[in-house]
Amino acid sequence: MSSWLPSAARISDRGAWNMNYTCILKNGSRRETWTGQILLLDAGDGWYEAEINGRGTYFHILAGRHKYGNYLCIPNHDVGCELSDFSDIFWNEERIGSLMRKVDAVTVATGLIHLPVLAAGQLKN
Repeated sequence: MSSWLPSAARISDRGAWNMNYTCILKNGSRRETWTGQILLLDAGDGWYEAEINGRGTYFHILAGRHKYGNYLCIPNHDVGCELSDFSDIFWNEERIGSLMRKVDAVTVATGLIHLPVLAAGQLKN
């Protein structure tokens, strides 16, 4: 899973919120870790727009709720899919991983966990 940082840092010139997090890819007995970064660009009632970066790859994401569940769109990678709850990293990794490289799926799925927390911080200010 990811490690939570004590607080998110506000990027004042863009009005956005930024957070670093740890990504973990397990492959048998091998375990690889790297740092991901999420920048929340905007949020509304049930939706988020953010930038996620990890291992040199950039993802512009649109995620949120719809009548039957949650969704994820990554337009700059031509990816779109249904999601479980944002906190369900295992299911989301598997779903996203069917559409892109596993390391990228881990980066995105781990970043999704932080969207509600970042949005809550953004709405307070």
